[in-house]
Amino acid sequence: MSSRSLLLAAPLALALIAPAALADTTLDHRIGPVAGSGYVGLQETKGETYVVRRGAGAKARKARRTHRHSLIEFVQLTDPQIADEMSPARVDFADPAGGEIKSSWRPQEALGLQVFDSVVRSINANRRSPVRQGNGKRARLKLAITTGDLADNQQLNETEWFRTVLDGGGVDPFSGTAITSFDQCSGITVGEAARINNDVAARRYTGVADYDDYASAPDDRKRGFWDPDVAPPGNAGPYAAFPRYPGLLERAQVPFTAVGLNVPWYISRGNHDGLVQGNAPASTDLFRAIAVGCLKVLPNAAFDPAQFEGATDDELFAAFGNQQFILTLLNNASRVAPDPARRIISKVEYRRLIRGHGFTKTPVKQLNASRGTASYYAFTPKRGLRFISLDTVAEGGGQSGNLDDPQYRWLKGELKKARKRGQLVVAFGHHTLETMDNRRTDENAGKCEPVDEPGCDTDPRPSTPLHRGLVGPFSVGKLFKRNPNVVAYVAGHTHVNDVRFFRGRRGHGFWQINTASHIDWPQQSRLIEIMDNHDGTLSLFGTILDTDASVTAPAPGNASAFNTEQLASVARTLAFNDPQREGSEGSAGDASKSGQRRDRNVELVVRDPR
Repeated sequence: MSSRSLLLAAPLALALIAPAALADTTLDHRIGPVAGSGYVGLQETKGETYVVRRGAGAKARKARRTHRHSLIEFVQLTDPQIADEMSPARVDFADPAGGEIKSSWRPQEALGLQVFDSVVRSINANRRSPVRQGNGKRARLKLAITTGDLADNQQLNETEWFRTVLDGGGVDPFSGTAITSFDQCSGITVGEAARINNDVAARRYTGVADYDDYASAPDDRKRGFWDPDVAPPGNAGPYAAFPRYPGLLERAQVPFTAVGLNVPWYISRGNHDGLVQGNAPASTDLFRAIAVGCLKVLPNAAFDPAQFEGATDDELFAAFGNQQFILTLLNNASRVAPDPARRIISKVEYRRLIRGHGFTKTPVKQLNASRGTASYYAFTPKRGLRFISLDTVAEGGGQSGNLDDPQYRWLKGELKKARKRGQLVVAFGHHTLETMDNRRTDENAGKCEPVDEPGCDTDPRPSTPLHRGLVGPFSVGKLFKRNPNVVAYVAGHTHVNDVRFFRGRRGHGFWQINTASHIDWPQQSRLIEIMDNHDGTLSLFGTILDTDASVTAPAPGNASAFNTEQLASVARTLAFNDPQREGSEGSAGDASKSGQRRDRNVELVVRDPR
């Protein structure tokens, strides 16, 4: 059972030091809203020093500051959910239903690539630690880990886009190709083909954020979305106060050069990397055909999102997994540009596209036994340390995760070997232990013919018994607790800054470190540094980084000349003002995805298990 760690004396004991960062971090300033109601801008606010938190019986002695030595510094990137926002395989048209389906569209999603590049630039500017060691020196950033949901919809182009932003190089955010044969789009007219080809030539956005693309739909359907070109009908609805940025969506499609990370990066898969919209296995021909085809469901009179208000995850999963329901939706779909680069990819192809970044370290034995799909691995970045990447995606469907039995047994063996070697272990994966509660087996996805078919269960090994995060006699959490050399589990998925301690055996335990996403407010990453205090304890410093985009977004107006940094700035302000954003700054219990203060800049003290 998990528990919040004990804090020093006062409810929030702050470290007595606030070391000056060499580059800008949230130690220097944070970003928050300006005063006002409706759509508000952002401004710099006071920075935050480290909150000291103690795990179990660990003591935070004052002398640790003069004795500590850095073992490693790394950075976590998580949940950019790079979206092909024009893809026909999305269910964005249902977003106004809210609840479990509200993340199917965001007003800032067309700017995701520019935001992700801004995240990378911020990390590159912070390659020297903000914390001094006992000798006064600062460690250098060693590596980056990515904790899943890098793509949004399991598509080829989304995967290539996020990989290029991390590696560096030219990125073209536009999707859609000209129609050169009527066989590409069954039943299309000459006029429709000409219109689509003109849109492709002009690189025009097509989708729910352009009212012109569904002009005949009822006004209430349009009010569920933000069109940066024009006000919503009657200037009413949740986006009535949003500014106008004419040309923003077309500007977002312009190619740019990504700088790339200046340190090695290692990957782990998330549910959006391996499932359609992060929920459904792409195990039917219909799903795969929709992705690359010419029919896209846009808001219309025949489909009312209100029918899904209050629906559970399971109910949504059942509906959008029903082929007859999908076919009914397609009867009212619009004609759009097709694109073969939107195709849904398999686990085998995903591994191949990533071109390393940890996947080359997957044991050959595990690859052979899984028919090339095992996507978990371990590596030693530095003597005395072992990093373990988990694949928590439930292949049978659903947004929550689990570990199948073969991966669990491999993990158990890895932890045993690390313990014998005296290595400290940092595990990382997409789902938090709390959200690793999926009961669906991998076999629910169906068998694969051929072997690299996307959306099915290629691994011939039984997935059962399944291992969840905190429930069951053989949960992942209990396995970590039985191994005192595990000091941290780093995760994403929930899009929130949240840090909690799990007590293990004999006063030991580990910290679960969860960091906000890059797609939603506050669009942050986290530096993590492990320090040996040379007093029987370790300190894990977590330092929150904002993107390098300007705090103040450009004034409303024509966006056609905006640069990538300005686009990222607009995206952050849109993310804060998103009507479906969970919580709000200053709300009771601080329900914002920013987390509470003790979840942001932290020094996490734990007993040294060595």
